[in-house]
Amino acid sequence: MSDAQLMNIFEELNRLSFRRQQLTDKRNMLALLIQFKRNNGQNEQHYSSETEELKEIDEQLKVLTQKKLELESLQERLGGSHLIETTVSSTYSPPSYPAPQVIVEIEELPRHSARTQCPFCHQYITTEVTTKAGSAVYIVCLISILFCCIAGCCVIPFCLDRCKDVVHKCPKCRSHIITCKKL
Repeated sequence: MSDAQLMNIFEELNRLSFRRQQLTDKRNMLALLIQFKRNNGQNEQHYSSETEELKEIDEQLKVLTQKKLELESLQERLGGSHLIETTVSSTYSPPSYPAPQVIVEIEELPRHSARTQCPFCHQYITTEVTTKAGSAVYIVCLISILFCCIAGCCVIPFCLDRCKDVVHKCPKCRSHIITCKKL
């Protein structure tokens, strides 16, 4: 009979442990939600229901802890061993500062806008990008005129941004930073 009782106590302790873990996780999520609402300037009226629910969860956790202690003492009296809790719960909130952005050197600027430091005003900026016809466009136009001048095909390179040079400018001081040439 004591083996059956020990098994029942063991199962009940497992259920209590699982329920405590669920409540702890829910409590952590509610605490994060309340902190998020506080940080966004909401007054306490907007998150009073979450605060009440947090208090209810704390009460339930106290009751479950008391039941666990009672079951463990009963298990000890019957000659069983303690159930070792193996669950570990930790919640990490993201940092309050923004993620770092990659700053590209001027000589390594790509063919699209990128974060860099303007060499003229020394501000950290995202470059403005424009395209202009460069030597690659004129060479492709000349080759198409020589080999296959059919109904104005030679002007197609002037319409394609991939053939043009890319000009990076500072949006703050409007200075020309660098031109990325196609050739």
